[in-house]
Amino acid sequence: MKKIILIIVIVSAIISSCSKLDLRPVDSYSSSTYFTSQAEAFTSLSACYALTNMGGQFEGGNNYFLDDITDNAYCGFDNQMASYITLGTVTPSLTGKYADFYLTYFPYTGVASDNFFLANIDKVTMDNALKEQWKAEVRFLRAFDYARRFMFWGGVPLVTTPLNFGDELKIPRTSGDSIVTFCLNELKEVAAVLPATIDNADAARATKGAALLLKARLELFYAGLKAAGLADEVTEQGVPDASAAAKYYAAAAEDALAVMNLNQYGLSPDYEGLFWEKNQGTPNRQKEVILEVAYSYPNYGSDLSALYTLKEGGWNSESPTQDMVDEYETKNGLMIHDDPTYKADNPYVNRDPRLSYSVIYPGMYWNDRYFNSISPAGGDEYYNSSNGNRSKTGYCLRKYCAPLADLLHDPGSDYQGLNFIVMRYPEVLLTRAEALIELNQNLGEAAGLINQVRQRPGVNMPVITVSGQAALRERVRHERRIELAFEGLRWYDLKRWKIAENKMNGSVYGVRPGTVNASTGALTFTGSNITVGDQRIFKANRDYYFPIPQKDIDISPILKQNLNW
Repeated sequence: MKKIILIIVIVSAIISSCSKLDLRPVDSYSSSTYFTSQAEAFTSLSACYALTNMGGQFEGGNNYFLDDITDNAYCGFDNQMASYITLGTVTPSLTGKYADFYLTYFPYTGVASDNFFLANIDKVTMDNALKEQWKAEVRFLRAFDYARRFMFWGGVPLVTTPLNFGDELKIPRTSGDSIVTFCLNELKEVAAVLPATIDNADAARATKGAALLLKARLELFYAGLKAAGLADEVTEQGVPDASAAAKYYAAAAEDALAVMNLNQYGLSPDYEGLFWEKNQGTPNRQKEVILEVAYSYPNYGSDLSALYTLKEGGWNSESPTQDMVDEYETKNGLMIHDDPTYKADNPYVNRDPRLSYSVIYPGMYWNDRYFNSISPAGGDEYYNSSNGNRSKTGYCLRKYCAPLADLLHDPGSDYQGLNFIVMRYPEVLLTRAEALIELNQNLGEAAGLINQVRQRPGVNMPVITVSGQAALRERVRHERRIELAFEGLRWYDLKRWKIAENKMNGSVYGVRPGTVNASTGALTFTGSNITVGDQRIFKANRDYYFPIPQKDIDISPILKQNLNW
């Protein structure tokens, strides 16, 4: 019987430069007729990267949309998956985007291509060192895929060899413990093989630093689950396990230090420019970026039109919340409610520079105008206009959205060449800091690591001076939220800290109504913060793990549903 070879589909798509991939299984090729040359092997390797899509497939785009199911952002479209999740209307029987989202992560796409590659690469005559590197890259991709699945669903079927048609119906869920163990072992082994550096032309390929950081990311996540008592096998209740948590926190601290000791990475002096296409490949950017997803204009582009404001031809698919905006400190290093110099009627001045690097707010000078989303004079961009593509909170995303003068392509185009950053060096520093804090060890070092991020050039926020585990825990959690905002990591943090039931229940708030002076940008407020949409609902005994679609359980009854779904 023919093997499931999805890789050929992506190969065809790459060759023909199609913009959308057809992921249906085909049987026109098999392992007996493929892998006859190094060139074919490299094409297969490229397919593994494309099908893994490390940027994510949430809402069919990159993982910035994953922040829509957190307190960072709001999705203004009722028919989008983020709305179903945050409003508590997701069910196992939900079809459409949710079922497609699950299928993207099930072992029929990226993992199938990885297993096919690993089962056949030894047939190719080529330099052995290069072959071992390619194997390590694909094993990294497979571990990345499984780690990501585990973070959403818990235990999933573990498949490490090519499947025959129908085999997928016979595979039960593997325990979360076993998935994590598999991923960590794989990443340890491939980190010893992968190169520490790679050419700019291959910046989207796995390196030693990427493997070590992914390992640390998973260890930090799993330590949090152990500490919180979120079950490994999510068909059962879990209990807190402080000893296991300490084990994984220690491992995360060690692996983050290993990345630091590679001496390959640092902090860019241009935080805002990290997310602009024109800066890709520049030394300042590349020293901070550890892993990214490569896009090319116009044939395999990233869809940034979903993020831009209406006047730039965008859809405002991700709107920062008032809660997110309020999280940015004043320039004095204080939260807004703790700083007597903060002015509620002029709320966006003298704030952490990362606010203006990440969020477009009322009165900001943006593309030759003062942005106005708080009054009818703002036209279609008014938060309460009839235009369905307006920002529902009154805030728009600036991270990833270069000003028009710095943009290389039409913002209204569905295709941009901007790469999506999967891993940056600040995550390394904050991972080690958090792990040390949770271990209650080397707290001075942990504070110093947080301060490195806060005092990066172009940000220059005051150093933190608090001490003690509880105070430092609060500081590192704050710093992660600010530094990594809208990069698709907040959901995992809410989960491993087990605070989603506190953050994801209740109303979402946006801007205060008022006016914006079209000549100066001066703000005049006339009301309180708007309430956006329906109340969010999060059930702590259920919603930390997503449900498996019922149609997949109907096809494969051996799969068990997650608890309380």
